[in-house]
Amino acid sequence: MSKHSFDVAVVGGGPAGCRTAELIARSGHSVGIIEEHANIGEPMQCAGLITPRCFDILGYGRETILNEIRGADIVSPSGQFMGIGNENVRVLSIDRAAFDRKIRDKALDAGAVLASGSRVKDFQRRDGTVSLNNEEYRAKLVIGADGARSATRKWLGLEEPTFQLNGLGADISGLDMEEDRVKIFFGRDIAPNFFAWLIPAGDVTRLGLCVRGADGTANDYFKRLFKNGESSKLLAKAKVIRTHSGIIPLGMLPRTHADNGMVVGDAACQVKATSGGGIYPGLVCARHCAETAVAALEADDYSAKKLGKYHESWTTDIGDELEKALMMHRIYSDLDDAQLEDIFGMMLNPEIQEIINRVGDIDYPSRLGWTLLRKEPGLLKYTGKFLKHGILGR
Repeated sequence: MSKHSFDVAVVGGGPAGCRTAELIARSGHSVGIIEEHANIGEPMQCAGLITPRCFDILGYGRETILNEIRGADIVSPSGQFMGIGNENVRVLSIDRAAFDRKIRDKALDAGAVLASGSRVKDFQRRDGTVSLNNEEYRAKLVIGADGARSATRKWLGLEEPTFQLNGLGADISGLDMEEDRVKIFFGRDIAPNFFAWLIPAGDVTRLGLCVRGADGTANDYFKRLFKNGESSKLLAKAKVIRTHSGIIPLGMLPRTHADNGMVVGDAACQVKATSGGGIYPGLVCARHCAETAVAALEADDYSAKKLGKYHESWTTDIGDELEKALMMHRIYSDLDDAQLEDIFGMMLNPEIQEIINRVGDIDYPSRLGWTLLRKEPGLLKYTGKFLKHGILGR
């Protein structure tokens, strides 16, 4: 006999998991959220930068906003600066822990039950349902929202991410940052195959980076930010308050469902490869996941065929954009610092900067990419890289 039985067990209490739980619970079905950490939102593993669309989706949570970001100062490998942005609010720096707790609270208000400090290690199908942790929990349907190293994904027999970004971040003090601008640093000696950032976040500044295929660890490159290049000048008086680390999964899974289960959020690699952001796509996909779950419960059908509607619906919605972002990440990873400097020089053109300010959108980066390809002839020299990764054929 199971200690706890639910219609749906959501493994993982992050934004995608709790939002999915909230939407299912609203329909009147019993939902259990099983979270391994004692406190949702901790430890923080995110830069805490999202677009206003996230709050448009949720309809709540704006009190977690710390800073409204209107622009960015971008630093090339050689130390050239480029400023972009205007009076429009592009992104929001949030209190990520408070944001996560807000979504959790809405899920609980809707009727979901939270089991925190409980890690799911064992899944077994029994009599058409799923037993978790040797009958500690039982559910008709399991939704894995358990992050990049998802145990649910493995149990369901789904493919693993193509590759991953290794990230390290810190809350720091002692910086004189403009409260509505972020700083981004590019270069293979700074953050191979990705970038480093400084983000104002209320009383602190968030410093971080991600790396992939690097000679050293994320921590090695993090330390270099204090010693070399333009970042070291900005960080001369900085004091690290706390650090956090994590991984970001990249790739497009051919399936995000199987008999009795689906995965959502980082567990499903629903991440923008150009920025590493997963909150917006996770919230978008949470709706599709919840709708499919409710339909399966009403039909009492938890087969892979029935749950396949989820994969079909979310990929139709944002799958193409996530795939294009992955292609753009691959192209960027093929560029050496000299080529980055060349492209950076093109971006300093006032006409190009106007396009960036008008079209740029971190949730839909391909819109800017295609516009720049049409407007900047100098980018044509990189056609071979675009063809290599298939972006010109889409």
